Amino acid sequence: MKLAILITLLLTSLSFLSTAQVLTEVDEIAPFQEGLAGVKKGNSWGFVNDTGTLTIAYRKDIVVSPNGAPVFSEGYCLVQEVRDGITFYGYINTKGEKVIPADYLAATPFENGYARVIKYYKEDTGTTNVLGKHIVNYSYNELVIDTKNATIQLLRGPNNLLFDELKLKQNPPIIRSTFINDNLIAVREKDNTYTVYKLSK
Repeated sequence: MKLAILITLLLTSLSFLSTAQVLTEVDEIAPFQEGLAGVKKGNSWGFVNDTGTLTIAYRKDIVVSPNGAPVFSEGYCLVQEVRDGITFYGYINTKGEKVIPADYLAATPFENGYARVIKYYKEDTGTTNVLGKHIVNYSYNELVIDTKNATIQLLRGPNNLLFDELKLKQNPPIIRSTFINDNLIAVREKDNTYTVYKLSK
């Protein structure tokens, strides 16, 4: 009987030891937002909860905000993926699962259920040039999407896109819109005037 009690106590104490987590060699710690804080090790970021548990493992694809740290906004965090030399953006949730694929050339954090993104389109014209190569046209639109990745509003486009310049990181399209309240979004046009849209919810 005493042996059974000792074994039970030993197993219980081992389970407590195994759940205790110590984060070491952390280079940076960001402030908590939505119950998570970014932690950086080397060139990778992860997230800890309010008990110090690493709930999202260190990864290299997490996007940092202009203040130098990644953030969750409305349960979503920006991630990036480089394909063919071009950086695309998508979103993960608080479990680290990719919930919106990295299909956007630019993207913002969610605000009031919406994010502003730039999506590119590829169109094969069905014709060839003098060298016999298929002629492909690229364009992009600036859109508002919701948390289900549904397009809520077309803000501008289609605009021509020079894909070779994009690969060389030259003249990437930028987001020219700003939320001015929960229902309105202003888009700065090429002539520096603004167009104001009411979001169609």
